[in-house]
Amino acid sequence: MTDNSHQKRRFIALISTIALLLIGLALFCVISAGSGRIKIYFYSSETNINNFKSLKMEFDRYLSKFGPYEFQPFSARDVFEKQVKDKENCLFILSSWHYRHIHKEYSLTPALTGVRNGKKYQRKILLADEKAPDIETTKPGLIASAGSLQYTTSVLKRMLKKYAEHAFRVLTVPKDIDALLAAGHGMAKLAFASRYAFDELKGINPRLCRKMKVLAEGEETLLLIVALPQGFTANRKKMVDMIKNMPLTPDGKKRIRMLGLDGWQELDASDRSRLES
Repeated sequence: MTDNSHQKRRFIALISTIALLLIGLALFCVISAGSGRIKIYFYSSETNINNFKSLKMEFDRYLSKFGPYEFQPFSARDVFEKQVKDKENCLFILSSWHYRHIHKEYSLTPALTGVRNGKKYQRKILLADEKAPDIETTKPGLIASAGSLQYTTSVLKRMLKKYAEHAFRVLTVPKDIDALLAAGHGMAKLAFASRYAFDELKGINPRLCRKMKVLAEGEETLLLIVALPQGFTANRKKMVDMIKNMPLTPDGKKRIRMLGLDGWQELDASDRSRLES
């Protein structure tokens, strides 16, 4: 009886040891897999994306076909910049405006730019109701914009040099087309949006567009930028090609459209010069 009890205790101890070893091995594998992942960090100062959970899930599902990649979107510039500081084996997707502001400090190199409707450049415009007074005679009222406050204010001050010291009031909306609708229906005095969005709205609601007028136009800027840290040591070509080839499959097209794009294109010397000037 004593021998049986002793054997039972030894058997239980052996099973417990094996279980602990298996748990430890599983934890090691999880940690190793996590540390080996290459992250794609996304933040756009030009859009107010509110479906981050869906965006992350869709991109993670797509990227998992190609290797240990993870998509990490951000809603705030300061959090994004703090998180990616000194990171090397990763990829950034950010606005050209944002890239211009941080590429030197973060040692970034541009690889691709977004394409929409066959174009890689966009132009922001300021619109109002057709009966609104000229912008040169009246200070801007509430402005609807999908961009961050910092981005919107920065571009408006270049667009409206007369109001360089003006404190703009901004109503943040999800997309450019929402900014146009807000101004068109009286929820804001002005709309800050892309020319592309205004042209798109003409096809949806031509009557509303006829009641709006363009008050000012900004400079042409590149769409979203795909950038890599200069210290990136993984397979750069594989990483860039994976993103560049997204439009070649239905799954890739679906994901890239979530970013408001149709595809990606390499930058030429002129693009790089304008981007980093």
